[in-house]
Amino acid sequence: MNFGRFIQCFGMVALLAGPIACTTVPETGRSQLNLISPSMERGMGRDAFTNLKASTSLSSDQNATAVLQRVGSRIAAVADLPKAQWEFVLFDNSQANAFCLPGGKVGVYAGILQITQTEAGLATVLAHEVAHAVAHHGAERISRVLVVQGIGLLAISQFTKMDATSKNALIVAYGLGTTLGTELPHSRLQESEADRIGLIYMARAGYDPAEAVKFWERFAEYNRAQGGSRTPWFLRTHPLDEQRIEDLKRLLPEAQLQYRPRGKEDPPTTRPTAPTLPKQISKTVTLIVPQTGARKVIPWKSGITIYTARRKAGIRPAGPPQLTRAGKLRPAKPATTLKAGDVVHWK
Repeated sequence: MNFGRFIQCFGMVALLAGPIACTTVPETGRSQLNLISPSMERGMGRDAFTNLKASTSLSSDQNATAVLQRVGSRIAAVADLPKAQWEFVLFDNSQANAFCLPGGKVGVYAGILQITQTEAGLATVLAHEVAHAVAHHGAERISRVLVVQGIGLLAISQFTKMDATSKNALIVAYGLGTTLGTELPHSRLQESEADRIGLIYMARAGYDPAEAVKFWERFAEYNRAQGGSRTPWFLRTHPLDEQRIEDLKRLLPEAQLQYRPRGKEDPPTTRPTAPTLPKQISKTVTLIVPQTGARKVIPWKSGITIYTARRKAGIRPAGPPQLTRAGKLRPAKPATTLKAGDVVHWK
């Protein structure tokens, strides 16, 4: 392979992808590298899910499927993923697992239902998987691989006098180093981020976020009964069960603020729309457009963050956000939850 030609092509791709390379994760405000457009991401998820459904048996349990659809619709309704094509499918597989492909394609293996046990337990799983899609974690992983491989090939190609065997050994060493040093830690970061966002989504959907801790305690017990994993923590793609449970307990107060219990018969919550009750119409937040100084007023909704409000108002930030509440300037970040009457502007 012509290394110089590859690097030229990679550089052109990176240059063209520049405008979409840096995006922000909803709810957490973390900046991420993303070279994949939303439409391409949706297409990849749709095609992969279609192939999976054609090659994998679906569950014939109509009751479990109905519960999955009900819980899934409630979680999807509060998820911040524009143009998502949500689909929740129960597969006839004894594994205790679930996944979400880009664009909102969620697969649940029947084996995990013995651990979820309740609708709130299932909501924990679905909210976590939906959070992966909302945060574009799959596209971020692909983007990071492209960049890491490009940098590695660029560096190795500079050793023009090195023989092929030595180059191959150097490539292997580089791959091992980046996997242990950056990719596995980043995978664990994404899992923790999905836990945090998922906790918020299940609370907004009307499920007690405290049930997430109970689910992961049951999951940890299941893992122990299966003999556990002997993989060292630094080689894992997921956090240790014990660490995950402690992190969730720490995040519970934030999620509990957005929890409003709802009965099974209640209709799914919709994504941010204008409130209909008179007492809610008067509750608004104001955003100052950084480029023009114009004021945009949007309806306030419990749990709305600066990031979500900015997107709803169609404002592009020009710097870190600043929040004025009750006449006082307060510290803020994109993931800060707003209260009615807040005013947001950007430095």
